[in-house]
Amino acid sequence: MAKKKILNTQLPNSAKLTDKHADEIKQATESPRRQPLEAFTKPTAVFTQALAREIVRNLTTLGQITSRPFRRRENNEKVQAPNLGEYPMLVDTSVLIDGRLLPIVNSGFLVGTLLVPQFVLGEIQHIADSSDSLRRAKGRRGLDVVNKLKGQKVNGYLKVKIISDDAIEVKEVDHKLVALAKRWSHLPSVRQVRLITIDFNLAHLARAQGIKVLSVNDLAQAIKMSIVAGEELTVKITHEGKEREQGVGYLTDGTMIVVDNARSRVGQDVLVVITKIHQTPAGQLFFARLK
Repeated sequence: MAKKKILNTQLPNSAKLTDKHADEIKQATESPRRQPLEAFTKPTAVFTQALAREIVRNLTTLGQITSRPFRRRENNEKVQAPNLGEYPMLVDTSVLIDGRLLPIVNSGFLVGTLLVPQFVLGEIQHIADSSDSLRRAKGRRGLDVVNKLKGQKVNGYLKVKIISDDAIEVKEVDHKLVALAKRWSHLPSVRQVRLITIDFNLAHLARAQGIKVLSVNDLAQAIKMSIVAGEELTVKITHEGKEREQGVGYLTDGTMIVVDNARSRVGQDVLVVITKIHQTPAGQLFFARLK
């Protein structure tokens, strides 16, 4: 008790030690022991803010984050539009490995900017590395088409850009293309993005979501020869047909003509008369007889 009195007399009135304070000092000087959870004081808001500022400062110094303040983008704030060029056209995998896009570009019918995403190139590279010889050949043809498109100088009104933009929220390449086209088409400073493909399902999916589709298959059908029943043509019989005595030939645009009684004329050019026209999902099929 005497020791407590001495301590009290040596301190000013504003800092008199009470019995409680003395006990706390005694506990602090004793050997450390585990404190109950309730003994710790919860961090204050000021402490939390100071700690957050220190973390941000250290990360900024290390180059992990920008020093610009964090803020939420307002609804009316404009998003910076990517530079997609004039009349942007997204190119899918199928139209590149098909090979017909290159002569169409060289013909001058396409004007604008072809956009080839990196994830499309990745899929073509994966096909080119396939163990299947047919798939491998198609993949290599697709890579060759991309290189020739980049270097083509025949059509001065068309440019090719390899873009790194991606739609990470989806996994499939077709869905990524649709997502990118929709995202860009909603930007006021970007013209409507079109999608070039020969994939029927992708074209159907894109059109259902309001995306303009340029189908090479539709173009091929549109430029085929217009043939009517009764018209005479010269066609080369290349192989036998499914039915008895039938022979099959093709016109220069790929149109197939089935000719009755022409099985024995395989390898020959024959004059035929168109007798019937049949419409199929893939296009028109013509039937004919020998003249």
